[in-house]
Formats: sequence, structure tokens, C-alpha cells
Amino acid sequence: MNTNKIWMRLLMASTLLALLFTTACGMEKAIKGPAEQALAEQGDAFMTSLKAGDFQAVYEMMSPYAQRDLDMALSSVGSLVDVKGIIKDVGSQIARWTFEKARVVTINGTSKGTLTGKVVYIDGSSGRVRLEFEEQDGAWKMHSSNFKQ
Repeated sequence: MNTNKIWMRLLMASTLLALLFTTACGMEKAIKGPAEQALAEQGDAFMTSLKAGDFQAVYEMMSPYAQRDLDMALSSVGSLVDVKGIIKDVGSQIARWTFEKARVVTINGTSKGTLTGKVVYIDGSSGRVRLEFEEQDGAWKMHSSNFKQ
């Protein structure tokens, strides 16, 4: 395989991972009702699995859209980059988190939810976390995530 093909696959995988871990929705000011509380509970479960490095649990909490993007990244550069290891490494750096805001909206019959909050890393630094979910068959599935320091 020539160098250009390797770089193109790396670039494609990086782009897919960036899409997987970014979001673009607005938030309200607090976690209010039962729908928002259920969303926050699923966010906590996702973050707990991520922190524990439980790749299978994280994968199962993802929406089919997010799973497809991750699968594409794994098949594109799985032999060149340890994508699972990168995800586990991100999680292993998390010490704790809190969700400050939750928003649930229904668009065209599909419920979508967004959580934002603070994350503290094991080195003492802190940042922001944003998780986006879709409701599927009565369960919240993680659609995308974004961690900023």
C-alpha cells in the first residue's frame, strides 16, 4: 500500500472520529423533569463505562449512527491506529464529571437530548463535556460527544 493511501485512510478515520466526538445543539439552564433526569442517568452510565475503559459497554450505548461511524474508523485504520485504545485512554484520564444542563426535544417524532457539564481529569485539569443522545426503542443512545479542556 502506498503512502498516499495510508494518509488518506488516516485522514478519513480522524474525520470520522471527530464527527463522532462533536455536537451542535443548544442547551437550557438546568436538569428539570423526568425526561431530562433519565437522560442524565444515561449520561452518567456512558461516562462511567468510558472511565472504566469498557469499550463494549460504550459501544452498546451508542446510536446505530455512532456505531457505524466508529466501525468505519476501525475498518479503515484498525491495522494502523489502535482506535479502541485511544477511546480507552480518553476515558482513563477522567476523574469525575457533573452535568449542569439537559435538554430534551422532539423533532419529527424523534426525541433528542443533550447534556453539558464539567469534567475533571486525573491530572487536576478540568474542561467541558457535551453529550448528544437520541431516543431509540425507549432508551437513550449516545449520538456524539465532545470533550474540551
